[in-house]
Amino acid sequence: MNILKYIMIFCLCSFVLYADQNDKRLDALFHLLSHSDDIDEINEATTTIWKIWLEINDPLIENDFKRGLNSMKNSQLKESIEIFSKVIENKPNFAEAWNKRATVYYLIGDFDSSVMDIKQTLKLEPRHFGALDGLGLIFIHLQQFENAIEVYDQILKIFPNNPSTIQKREHLMNVISKSA
Repeated sequence: MNILKYIMIFCLCSFVLYADQNDKRLDALFHLLSHSDDIDEINEATTTIWKIWLEINDPLIENDFKRGLNSMKNSQLKESIEIFSKVIENKPNFAEAWNKRATVYYLIGDFDSSVMDIKQTLKLEPRHFGALDGLGLIFIHLQQFENAIEVYDQILKIFPNNPSTIQKREHLMNVISKSA
């Protein structure tokens, strides 16, 4: 049995004190990401991390958060911003609400608001590779390629064998070298 299976069993059997970025299961998963070079393990671990970040053990915000996700999925972006804002107001320490609102701001082209929400996401969960990737995309859109590379370097510190991030970083390095 490989290490990921042990970690997955541990995660599933652990008593969950928190859901979201404070969940105790995340540490083992991030440890695996920082040491694994097995793409299947990396993919399984990142999927599990996303599931944990999306878990809500607070009935006061659960329905609103799910409504926000549905609004976002259905391209009702202004409505989803309002809903995620309500979730943030009720639970300001829920990193994924900040991240989802940052994503919607990105989608409507409000990069300043997106960056502010990404910073809050990262304050609550510094390992949030999704928020970092969003920041990288903003820098690419603004043609700030060196800043995007720095962001991708941060992601690679979290999990050094992320093929998508490696590919994005290499592409940007090529763009910079061709423009020099």
